[in-house]
Amino acid sequence: MPYVVEIEIELGEFTYVRKENPWTEDHKVWVFSNLYEAEEEAKKWGTGRVVPYIRPMSKSERQRSKEKS
Repeated sequence: MPYVVEIEIELGEFTYVRKENPWTEDHKVWVFSNLYEAEEEAKKWGTGRVVPYIRPMSKSERQRSKEKS
């Protein structure tokens, strides 16, 4: 299962960690293939926590979902 590190950047505002530093929301999310590596990265952030990564749907997947409903 892939994992990502989520951090709180402002009170109640969260984002996922990216490899680039600094990053923007346009950069790809840093996806870890194992829990250990994700936990090590999360330790570097004051508010870091590891969460399972669910990739966004592709355009074709989204379209098929709309057609089914």
